Amino acid sequence: MVTTAIIAQHFEVTINDHPKMKLRKIQRRCASEMHVNMTIDCCYRAKKMVKEKMTGNHKEEFGLLWDYAHELRSKIPGSTIKMVVQRVVADFLPHFKRYYVCFDALKRGRKAGCRPLIRLDGCFLKCSFKSEFLTAVGRDTNNQMFPIA
Repeated sequence: MVTTAIIAQHFEVTINDHPKMKLRKIQRRCASEMHVNMTIDCCYRAKKMVKEKMTGNHKEEFGLLWDYAHELRSKIPGSTIKMVVQRVVADFLPHFKRYYVCFDALKRGRKAGCRPLIRLDGCFLKCSFKSEFLTAVGRDTNNQMFPIA
């Protein structure tokens, strides 16, 4: 018997690589690869299981940000690490909002020989939570770019 868990396990890599894959395509691939006819509802539940598993990993990783900040503070003194969270409802866990890191070596390097030219560089994150990743970039005396705070 083929269950939604077996379909989710079989197509986990495919769904992770192509999260917008149509349910009909999953249904056709079940028929061709596994030689079973599955309902659209079963394919929907399997796709939902894979997406929840992927999101669960993000939740665990965001939970480790406090540990990362503490480790950076203890190993690299002088660095600035700030994390902002937002509490939506008083009873629930806080939601991650932003994370700021400026290493001590970058601070000292910028003061020592950086030109007063700073620009903002960034990219869009295209995962289950849409967001932006921004960094401030400066140029040193050799005309090389490096991140600054």
